[in-house]
Amino acid sequence: MGRHTRLESRTAANVASAPMTESARIEVEPDPVPIVLILAATLRRAARTPKLAAAIGHLHGNVALRSTVDPQAATMRFGNGGVTVVRGVSDDADVVIAADVNTMADEKPPKPRVTGAARHLRLALTVGKLLEPPHGTWQQEAERFFTFATTRPGVPKSMRVVCTDDGSELTLGDTPVEYELHGSEHALLNVFCGNSVLGQDLLDGKIFAVGKLAHLAELTGRSLAWILGGE
Repeated sequence: MGRHTRLESRTAANVASAPMTESARIEVEPDPVPIVLILAATLRRAARTPKLAAAIGHLHGNVALRSTVDPQAATMRFGNGGVTVVRGVSDDADVVIAADVNTMADEKPPKPRVTGAARHLRLALTVGKLLEPPHGTWQQEAERFFTFATTRPGVPKSMRVVCTDDGSELTLGDTPVEYELHGSEHALLNVFCGNSVLGQDLLDGKIFAVGKLAHLAELTGRSLAWILGGE
């Protein structure tokens, strides 16, 4: 979303991820803009958790997310057993969340401004949980992302991932290793959970890589597709 294309997912250790499927109805407008696709993908990740999937099916009301740094905005319209995500801030939005979308995935992001929460407290609190879906360990999420990424040609057939916090590492695919990624647990989770674009985080110095530029280009493309909920 925005320059960094991010939505935050807080740490929930040892929560295994399910495939990108959900029991709740999650739809988008025709010809959706990126922020709509990103929000829908985040809701689908939340819907892997049965309790959150049930919440999507039972909620009623409209919640908008508006960027404070660019014109991006989208509204989640809950009702009729699911949610439809559309562009812009709808006139009938019950709750409006205004946030710097470039910093939402930071380890300590600034608090967003929320209007309408006092009158629609349950709606606001529940959507807050939906926008921070549970996730697995960085190793589990790395495996999920790598499985997704390698469905396209040009992606490295093997990758070594190193967590700089504790030195733990994971090798994905068959050796010899063709690419390496190094970063903190938070930075790795951001990339592998679809909260940030791999190439942008590399340019920002949040992760580090060893490998061919061609592989980086392909991985960045797959990272962007992952964020947008693509296959």
